[in-house]
Amino acid sequence: MLGELDRLRAGGAQSVYFVDDNFIANQKAALALLPHLVDWQRRHRYPLRLACEATLNLATNDAILALMREAGFVTVFCGIETPEPEALRAMSKQQNLRLPIVEAVERINAYGMEVVSGIIIGLDTDSPATADRILDFVRASRIPILTINILYALPKTPLWARLERAGRLREEAGRESNVDFLLPYDTVLDMWRRCIETVYEPEFLYARYAHTQAHTFRRRKRYPVDLRRLSPRGLRRGLGVLGRLFWRLGVRGDYRRPFWRMAVRMLAAGRFEQFVHSALVSHHLIEFARQGFAGMPEPSFYAPARVVAVLNADA
Repeated sequence: MLGELDRLRAGGAQSVYFVDDNFIANQKAALALLPHLVDWQRRHRYPLRLACEATLNLATNDAILALMREAGFVTVFCGIETPEPEALRAMSKQQNLRLPIVEAVERINAYGMEVVSGIIIGLDTDSPATADRILDFVRASRIPILTINILYALPKTPLWARLERAGRLREEAGRESNVDFLLPYDTVLDMWRRCIETVYEPEFLYARYAHTQAHTFRRRKRYPVDLRRLSPRGLRRGLGVLGRLFWRLGVRGDYRRPFWRMAVRMLAAGRFEQFVHSALVSHHLIEFARQGFAGMPEPSFYAPARVVAVLNADA
C-alpha cells in the first residue's frame, strides 16, 4: 500500500480516498496499518489528505481516531442511512446505535475529521414524519454534506431478492426508483424534494460550514507546507481558483453575503485549503439542488439511468 501511495504522490496526487465499504471493519488490521501511514506522511511532509468510509461505531475507538488524525485523514463518509432507530434495527445497522448518532458525529469531529452522511428515503419504516426527523437530525448534527437519496434496489442483493419475492419491484419508464414503496410514491418524492431544498439552502448550508470551521477544522493537525503547492505552477493554479471563486460567488453569486462571511472567517484563520474546499463543495450542492428542481437530469441523484441510491438494506 505504501508503494501505491509513493506512485500517487509522484503523479501529483494531493488527496487519496480509501475505497473500502468500512475502513474499520477489521479494527485490529486498521490499528496495524495506521502507524505505517503516519510514518509515511511524516517522512514526506504530509503531501496527501486522506478520506475513507466507515461505520459510525468508529466514534467508540479513540485509539483509531487519534491515529487517523495523525495520519492525515480529514473526511469520513458514514452511511448513517436514517436517524430513526427502528429503521436502523430493521436494516441490521445496530452499529449506528452504539452511541447516540449526534454524539458519535461530534466525537469524530473532535479529531478534526468532517463527517459526510448518507441518508436514504423510501425505507419500509418511513412515515410522513420522516422528512421532519431527517431535517431535525441535520440541524442537530450540523453535518454540511449529506447525500440524501431515494432507495433503489440493485440485482443480486438481499434487498432485491426480498422485494422480488414480495412483488414490489417496478420497472417503469420515467419512474425514479424500481421500489414499490409502502408510502405513496409521490409522498416519497415530496419528502426527498423537501429535504434537498432545505438542506442545500445557501444560508443553512453555510451556517453548517461555519460550525464545521469552529468545531472540526480547527482541531485538525497543522500540516507542514507542501512545497509542490508553492511552485509557480501551484501558485498560479491556487490564485486562479481563488479568483474564480471570488468572481463567481462573491461578485456574481446570489448568496454573496454568506459566502463573504465564510471567506473572511476562514481566510483570517489561515484556513485557505479548507476555505476553497468548503466554497467549491457548497456551490456544487446548491447548484445540484437547483438544477434537480429545474428538471435537469444529469445532476439529479435519482432515476433508473442515473441510479440514486444503492442500499443493501438487508445486509
